[in-house]
Amino acid sequence: MNTQEGASHVSRQTGNGTPLLKATALVKYYKIRRGGWLVRKKVDLKAVDDVSFSVNKGETLGIVGESGCGKSTIARLVLNIDTPTSGSVVFKGRQISGLPPGEWRKLRRQMQYVFQDPLGSLNPRMKIFDQVAEPLLIHNIANNSERRDKTAEILRSMDLKDHTFYRYPFDLSGGQRQRVVLARALVLNPELLVCDEPVSALDVSIQAQVINLLAELTKRMGLTMIFISHDLGIVRHVCERVAVMYLGKIVELAQGELLFDNPAHPYTQALLSAIPIPEPGLKRKRTLLKGDPPSPVDLPPGCRFHTRCYMAKQVCTQRIPKLKPLQDGRLVACHVAHCE
Repeated sequence: MNTQEGASHVSRQTGNGTPLLKATALVKYYKIRRGGWLVRKKVDLKAVDDVSFSVNKGETLGIVGESGCGKSTIARLVLNIDTPTSGSVVFKGRQISGLPPGEWRKLRRQMQYVFQDPLGSLNPRMKIFDQVAEPLLIHNIANNSERRDKTAEILRSMDLKDHTFYRYPFDLSGGQRQRVVLARALVLNPELLVCDEPVSALDVSIQAQVINLLAELTKRMGLTMIFISHDLGIVRHVCERVAVMYLGKIVELAQGELLFDNPAHPYTQALLSAIPIPEPGLKRKRTLLKGDPPSPVDLPPGCRFHTRCYMAKQVCTQRIPKLKPLQDGRLVACHVAHCE
């Protein structure tokens, strides 16, 4: 079974029918220069390499992995901020990769992005109310009075008080700013929300508030969401399915409960073993990884994880494992997991 067929297999196991969004064999290489002053050459940095997945309507898909594994690049490819080197993205049955700007403008209303840094994604010279109302103005939705009412309503739904509406971003706390960013994304009633590390810049107590609010809103509004994070505890709370990435590839894709209770890929096992246990005295057996991840420019042959894997065999150094289903339906790219 190839990667695309495997992604379709998982899609049929979850959700409620035809995927709202489907990515097939996505590849994104960036050209970078390497070498000294006298000899410099262009080489490929393989940020995303043959990644396929789907997200069903009303589902939340988590994408996790170490920094630099390609999580944010996938978000940018899905939303056409970056153009894929190859592969395709289909939204509501329509091929959207490579659409002209005019066509993408119409789609922007249905697909929204929540950035990692709330302060950096807000205009410091615009008042909060005006920034949240701006998407309605850009898309010519409603008249002035209706826009004001809708903007106030979405801000209040984010637990923001009326006295904050006409302040500037630097007047607000980090949690308040992230609520503003969410309000701006949701004011258009999008069908797909892509959240890229939406709470990583917040204190732990504020993180919980924002995550609970986001979970409540997605359920109430029937949103489909791609949730990108390195925090597995948050992902377990928010996401129904989880894709684990390593060096530009998905190595495991499964229902959240199955993945967290019984991880199949050794990299997933190592990630989960590092999650802190909130009960004093309880200990978890750690799966320690040796060395550092290889460079995405100089990738090892075979499985990209074999240089750090305690289960690696000879075949792992020779052949790239395919993302294939196990008997329980999850997809795993691991020679050892499929031999057991």
